[in-house]
Amino acid sequence: MAFTLATFNVKDLLAPRDERALAVLPGKLDAIATLLRECDADVVGLEEVGPIDLVRGIVARTPGCRYGEPVMGTPDARGIRCAVLTRLPVVSARVRTAEALPFPVFRVGDPPPFGERLPLRRGVVHVRVATPGTGDVDVLVVHFKSGHPVPLRDASGAEIEPRTPQERAEGAFRSLVWRGAEALHARGIVDDILAAEPQARVALVGDLNDEPSSAVVRALRSEGEGELFDCTAGVEPSARFSVLYRGKPSQIDHVLVTANLHARLVSARFLNAGLRDHGPFDPRADEPPTVDSDHAPLVVRFE
Repeated sequence: MAFTLATFNVKDLLAPRDERALAVLPGKLDAIATLLRECDADVVGLEEVGPIDLVRGIVARTPGCRYGEPVMGTPDARGIRCAVLTRLPVVSARVRTAEALPFPVFRVGDPPPFGERLPLRRGVVHVRVATPGTGDVDVLVVHFKSGHPVPLRDASGAEIEPRTPQERAEGAFRSLVWRGAEALHARGIVDDILAAEPQARVALVGDLNDEPSSAVVRALRSEGEGELFDCTAGVEPSARFSVLYRGKPSQIDHVLVTANLHARLVSARFLNAGLRDHGPFDPRADEPPTVDSDHAPLVVRFE
């Protein structure tokens, strides 16, 4: 029997902070529910969700999908987190958190290069579900650091504005290092699952904020035994995108799976027909709330 898996960054499904956001919320919940009905996936990884009551509101709007109680992750400072919706039996569920993310050293005994400067801001939601005909599948939902530059800070923690091209480039590299540390952390979770059960079926889904050919995604996939495989490689290149940014389509949302699941892959599709460019995002600006997301869902089917 078929097993379908989806990932969808719904964009800022947060508790309304003002009348403007309150007015938008019903339409936003309806829009998310419409796309989830179109996905019709057995398991959905959600990113950028806030309180559980809002996720329950999505479930209430999709009765035909038969989703149970949401499995919620831990939020970042802005209040967004990952979550899982499933209509399959849950064998186990947990949230994988960490106070700080390590980064590789060059020699044994070297001090950690960044100390505790790299927190895992959004916990990894790990759900094992029982799938018909395929067996148990471990689903990991992640949301990595955005590509926006990370500013230098002074001793008090205040941001220091970059003054030169090199300083702006340093901000971009801080962001890359952070995503790299998140990728290695997620890779370690997959390795732990496979070490305990070498034939485990593992799917890692979510918003990686990097394209398939990036160093971050390549590191997460790795090579050889335990490699994760990209489920979207067979999608027509012109349709292989989950975001539009400054007019350019790109894929930053992914479903990566172990070889035993990849062997059962029959299709992948992005629901990007209605996707629009939301323009540059300024994390320090008071962005107006939107009904639609700036990401398209990705749906993958196995048989």
